[in-house]
Amino acid sequence: MSAEPLPESPRHLAIAALVFGAALWGCFWWPLRFFSSHGLAGPWLIAAVYVVLAAPTLALVRWRRLRWRRDGKVLVALALLGGWTNVAFLLALFHGSVVRVLLLFYLSPVWSLLLAWLLLKEPLGWRGILAGALAMAGSILVVDHGAAGPWSPLDPDDFLAVSAGLAFAASNVLLRGNRSVPDRERAVAIWWGCAALGLGVAAFAPWPTHISGQWWLLPVFAWLWVGGATAATLYGVARLPVSLSAVIMPVEILFGAVSAWLLAAETVSGFEFLGGLAILTAAWLQMRRPTLPGPIATDAGGEEPGD
Repeated sequence: MSAEPLPESPRHLAIAALVFGAALWGCFWWPLRFFSSHGLAGPWLIAAVYVVLAAPTLALVRWRRLRWRRDGKVLVALALLGGWTNVAFLLALFHGSVVRVLLLFYLSPVWSLLLAWLLLKEPLGWRGILAGALAMAGSILVVDHGAAGPWSPLDPDDFLAVSAGLAFAASNVLLRGNRSVPDRERAVAIWWGCAALGLGVAAFAPWPTHISGQWWLLPVFAWLWVGGATAATLYGVARLPVSLSAVIMPVEILFGAVSAWLLAAETVSGFEFLGGLAILTAAWLQMRRPTLPGPIATDAGGEEPGD
């Protein structure tokens, strides 16, 4: 998928939007830990954020109920996959190394490649084989720090990050096989999946009992930070060629690394740097493939109510 060429000014605006979105996602760990330090942490914070985001879309679900009935199975599957993508990724960011979590999540383009090969019979090609080899080598360096012998066991945060990337890849393959589902319905389904799975995981976590007076910042964070990051990313990827987006989006890891170094004194080892370089190269190779699905965007119009 590629976008039509844009005049220079709108092109610059789209690039700026994509970089802004990458900055917000890369620094996403900081507000999570801020709320955690004020008594609202883990699954309850994730559930609260996505309930705030999803609740207003009930009107859209009712307005488009015929579409939701027709594509119900696909939307439910998308809600589960998209929900786990976000819930697992955010849980990993609470306590895991920011850069490590981001790098392991960025294995998702390679998971997409393998799932499409297995389920959709898409050919791997030389890019796919090279991307898979680079991703495997890079992940070994990130997880094992270059140690000889078999992998050390993944810690819980590693598992959450890898599983989030795998769920994200599976949702991409699902969408590739069901292109008729409008983008708006896709986005709403994912938000509700995040809210439902977040509440499900929160049910096994202690109820927060010492929430400080900073709770009022939660809807501000949900709508301005999470909503702003989503809108900026969707605006950018919808208006730029995939080849350009593939180069810009990994800037998220740079923002994550710098912010974690400045605000949390986290550092990146040499093996993690080399592994990250291999993973990002693999992701770049895979995202440049012309068969990749388009982004999940909120399509603003074109259908009648109930379509």
